[in-house]
Amino acid sequence: MKYSLRKTPSHLHLTYKYGEANGGLLGRNLVLEVEGNQLTLEVDLSANLLARNKQSPWYLDAIDLAANHHKLKSLQCPDNLVRTRLIRAWEGIENPKLRMRLVLNPRGRYVFDVSPHSLFMGGIQLDVQAFLEEESEITVAPNSEAETTPMGEAEADPYRKNA
Repeated sequence: MKYSLRKTPSHLHLTYKYGEANGGLLGRNLVLEVEGNQLTLEVDLSANLLARNKQSPWYLDAIDLAANHHKLKSLQCPDNLVRTRLIRAWEGIENPKLRMRLVLNPRGRYVFDVSPHSLFMGGIQLDVQAFLEEESEITVAPNSEAETTPMGEAEADPYRKNA
């Protein structure tokens, strides 16, 4: 069964392992899927890739997530409505297990085992326990800067003259 937690955009704060830079993204359509005692929180982050300005923080953080999804440490959502609805579903299930699916179309869907923590000032933090590669769908977006083919020797050095 699916429950909508929030349809409108909500600011999300991402933290990475190994001292990597933190990222901020907009999440839309936060949905909670319940199957037995397994809860899956799905967050659509695809709109961050639609920015016209390819130097905007939203776009760059979305690209960073696609490249470093395996290093994700936690995700914070300061939205009290999401927190309340998630806690209500969590408390209604015996021995609940929580997963998080981050949808970043067309670059993929990333699934994580997470443990939730209520934040003192409101909102919720999901600490990543494991990246579930076998359940994730990782794709490579065409025509992006990160996935271009390797440059030839002449292209690597634009100041080199042809002999």
